[in-house]
Amino acid sequence: MKQLLSLFLLLFTGLLSAQIQITHGPYLCDMTATGVSIVWMTDKPAVSWVELAPDGSDHFYAQERPKFFDTSHGRKRANDTIHHVRLENLESGKTYRYRIVSQEVTDWKTYDYVLYGRMASTAVYGREPLKFTTFDNNRKEINFLILNDIHGRASFMKELCQNIDFKALDFVVLNGDMSDQVESQEQLCRGYIDTLVSMFASEVPLVYARGNHETRGVYSDMVMRYFPTVSGQFYYQFNIGKTAFLVLDGGEDKPDSDIEYCGIADYDRYREQEAEWLKKTIQSPDYKDAEAHIVFLHIPPTVGNWHANVHLQETLLPVLNAANVDIMFSGHTHRYSYNEPNERAKFPILVNSNTAYVLCKLKDNRLSMEVKGIDPKNDRKQEIGL
Repeated sequence: MKQLLSLFLLLFTGLLSAQIQITHGPYLCDMTATGVSIVWMTDKPAVSWVELAPDGSDHFYAQERPKFFDTSHGRKRANDTIHHVRLENLESGKTYRYRIVSQEVTDWKTYDYVLYGRMASTAVYGREPLKFTTFDNNRKEINFLILNDIHGRASFMKELCQNIDFKALDFVVLNGDMSDQVESQEQLCRGYIDTLVSMFASEVPLVYARGNHETRGVYSDMVMRYFPTVSGQFYYQFNIGKTAFLVLDGGEDKPDSDIEYCGIADYDRYREQEAEWLKKTIQSPDYKDAEAHIVFLHIPPTVGNWHANVHLQETLLPVLNAANVDIMFSGHTHRYSYNEPNERAKFPILVNSNTAYVLCKLKDNRLSMEVKGIDPKNDRKQEIGL
C-alpha cells in the first residue's frame, strides 16, 4: 500500500511539474495615455494573451473579457517563452483590471498544425485581478521614483525601497546599469526584474533607460525584448499632462576601438543617429507645447571626461541646449552631484549615486527632489521651478 501511495505521489508531482508555469512577471512598461506593454515569461513555449476590463465592482472572472494576444505582424506568437502584449486605444487616466494567460504549445512539428496543452494565468482563486492606470492627459501632479546603478543588487534595492509607497507613484525610472552585464534571462530576473515585480511593477509602469553596462554581455542584444518600446529604440519620448519626458541612451563610455569591446561597438554612429532623432522630436507638438521638459540619460554629458562624455557634448548636448530642458537626471558616476546650469549645459543635471533613490514630485510648476539612501546622513533635498 505504501509503495502504491509513493508511486501515486511521484506521478502526481511529475504531472504538476510538467504543467506550464509563469516564471517571471508580469510587469508594465512603455506606458502612454492610451497604451501600455505587458511582459512576462513562461518555462515552455505558449500562445499568450491579456484579458482586460475597466475598473469596477463587477466580478472580473464572472464573464468573458476581451483578449489581446501577443502577436507579430498579424500572427500570434506561439514558439517563444518571452511574452509581450501591447494594449492600445485605451482611455487617458483610466484604471483597468487585467490578467495574463499563457497556453502551452505541446506540439508543432510541421506547417501550422499546433497542439495546445494546459494554461497558466495570474487568475488565482481569491485573488483580485491586477490593475494599472494610464497616464492622464490632464494630470497636474506627477510623482515618480528614479533608481540607477543597482548592478544586480536585488536585495539592496529592496531594502533601499522598503518605505516607498509605490501606489502613490505614476512610474518608476530604471536609469541605467541595473545589471553589471547581460548574460541570461535568469541573471536579468534575479538581479532586479523579479524584485521589481514583487514590489510594484505589475501595477506601476517602468520607464527603462539603458546604461552602458547593459550594452555588455552575450545576452545584451535581447534587452529590448524585456523592455520593449513602440519605437523599437532605447531612446523615446512620452508625455503626462503638460510635461514632456525624454529617455535617452548614451551607449558605451569608452571609445568604440577599446579592447574591452572586442570590435563589436559602434556607439559613435549610434549617438549621431540618436541626435538626428532628437532634433526632430523636440520640434514635435508633444514636446514643443509642453510646459515642462525632463530628461533621463544614464551618462551625464558634463560630469567626467571619458569618451562618451565628450561625444555626448558634441552630439546630444547642443540639441538639448536648444530644447528648453528643465532638468536632466543621470547616474553612472556612483557619486551624487547637483550641477547648476553652465556654459556647457544650459540646464541642471542631478547625478544620483549607486546607493540612493530620487523621489520626485512635480506640482504647481515646482519640482521637488528627495535623494534618500539607507544611511540618512547622505539624504538631500532639492527644488527647482519649471
